[in-house]
Amino acid sequence: MEIKEARQYVIDRLNYAFKPKSVAVIGASRNEKKVGFKVIQGLRRCGYEGIIYPINVKATEVAGLPAYKSILDVPDDVDLAFVSLPATGVFEALEQCVEKKVKIAVVSSSGFGEIGNKNLQNEITEYCRENGLPLIGPNLVGIGTPYHNYNCGFVPYLPNKGPVALISQSGSNLLAALGSSQLDHFGISMFVGLGNKADVDFSEVIKYAEQEEHTKCIAVYIEALDSPEAFKKACLECEKPITVIKVGSSKIGVKAAFAHTASDNTGHNNAEYDQLFQESGVMREETWQEFLDTSLALGMCPPLRGDNVVMITNGGGAGLLACDHFERLGMPLKELKEISQNLRSAIRKYMPSFGSPLNPVDISGTATSEMYGGALRTAYRDENVDGIVISVCPTAVTDVEAITDTVIEIHKQYKTLGKPFIMECQGGNECREAIMKLRDHGIPAFSTMEQAVNAMVALREYSHIMSRKEELLKQAHAEEEEK
Repeated sequence: MEIKEARQYVIDRLNYAFKPKSVAVIGASRNEKKVGFKVIQGLRRCGYEGIIYPINVKATEVAGLPAYKSILDVPDDVDLAFVSLPATGVFEALEQCVEKKVKIAVVSSSGFGEIGNKNLQNEITEYCRENGLPLIGPNLVGIGTPYHNYNCGFVPYLPNKGPVALISQSGSNLLAALGSSQLDHFGISMFVGLGNKADVDFSEVIKYAEQEEHTKCIAVYIEALDSPEAFKKACLECEKPITVIKVGSSKIGVKAAFAHTASDNTGHNNAEYDQLFQESGVMREETWQEFLDTSLALGMCPPLRGDNVVMITNGGGAGLLACDHFERLGMPLKELKEISQNLRSAIRKYMPSFGSPLNPVDISGTATSEMYGGALRTAYRDENVDGIVISVCPTAVTDVEAITDTVIEIHKQYKTLGKPFIMECQGGNECREAIMKLRDHGIPAFSTMEQAVNAMVALREYSHIMSRKEELLKQAHAEEEEK
C-alpha cells in the first residue's frame, strides 16, 4: 500500500528486524520439512545468540525448545514475530502481536495479493498501520545479516560478509545472490525479501540501510513501486550509492510480476521508470550479472572522479577487448601521453623492450609480479591517473598467485588516494582463486574484460550522479512545495 514518504517509526523498528534479541516463530512446526521448523533451524545453525520462542498450539516442545500455545504466553518481551501460518490465520496472529507489543512482524505466508486476495492483504496492512506494528511481507523468503549471525526465514545459509545491502521483492533472486555470495565471494552486509511489501516499503529499508554501519552500497531488486515519490525522496537523501534492477516491463512480464508478488505495473511503462530512477539519483542495470557486478564495485571502490583510466595487462587481446568496450560505453581510453607527460617513460621501466607503453599498457606475456607491481605503483602515484584496471592472462610463466599478493599489498598502501582499482583474471582455477582472494581483500575482481569495464564505467557514472544529486534534491523539494 502506498505511503507518501518513509515513516520514521518504521525505520527505527527495522533495527529489531535485523538485530533482534528475541524471535517468536508463530507457526513453529515439529515437521522438519515445514517452514515453521526451517526458521528455527536456520537461526540456530547460523549461530544466532538471541532467544527463540516457538509458538505452536499443539506442542510443548519444538526443535528441542519449549513451545508456547500463543505469543501472549511468552513470559518476556518479543522483538520480532516471524509468522508462518496459512493466510487465514495471519490476522489473528498479528492481533496477538499487537497485544503483546511486539516490535515488528515478518510474514512469510502466501495466499494474499499474489493470488488476488488483495482485500485480506489490505486488511492486515491497515490494521498494522493503525496499531504501529511494522509488517514485512507477506509472501517472502527471509531476512538476515552475516555480521550478527542472523538468518530468519527459510534461507539455507548466510552469505559472506561484505559491503552490499540487498533488498529484493523476489525470494528466488535473493537466494541466487546469497548463493553467489558463498560461491563467488559477493559480500553482503544485510538482506531482506520484501515479497508483496504490503506495509514496509523499499524507501524505509533504504533509509535503514543508509545508516547500517557495514553497508557501502544498496542494491534493490524491484518488480513494482507502490510509492514512487517515497522511493525518490529516500534515494535522493541517501549518501550511499544505490543500484537497481527493475523487471516486469515486458508484455507477459507485467502479468508474471502480479502473479509473483502482487506487483501492479499497469500504467507504468519502462520509460517512466527510467525517468524516475534518473530523477532519484540511482543507477539502473538491465541484467542480473550487471546488477551484481555494479553493486560489488560501488561497495568496494570510491567513485571514479575523472576519465583518465590506465589499464595494465600481460595480454594484448584482453587490452583490445577493453579498448572496444570502453569506447562502446562512451568512455574511450586515452594514451598515456594524453593522461600525463611523464607517465609513459615512468611505466616503461617495468616492461621488456617489446612491450607497449600505450594504453592499455601491455607489459607482455612474460610479465612478473615485480613488473605488475612497478607499473601499478607508477599509475597510483601519478596525480593525473583517476582509475586503474589490471588484467592477468596466465601463460606458462605467469605466477598468478604472486601477482595477486603483490597487487593486494600495493592496494593497501595506496587505497587512501581514492582511486578505483579493478582486476580482471581470465583463465582457469588459478584465476578463480585469485578473484576470490582479491574480493576478500576489498578489490572488485572479475573473470571477463566486459565485467571489469562495466564496473569501472559504473563508478564514473556514480561520480556524475553525486555531482548532480544536490540539484536533483532541490528540484524534488520545489516540486513538492508546488503540490
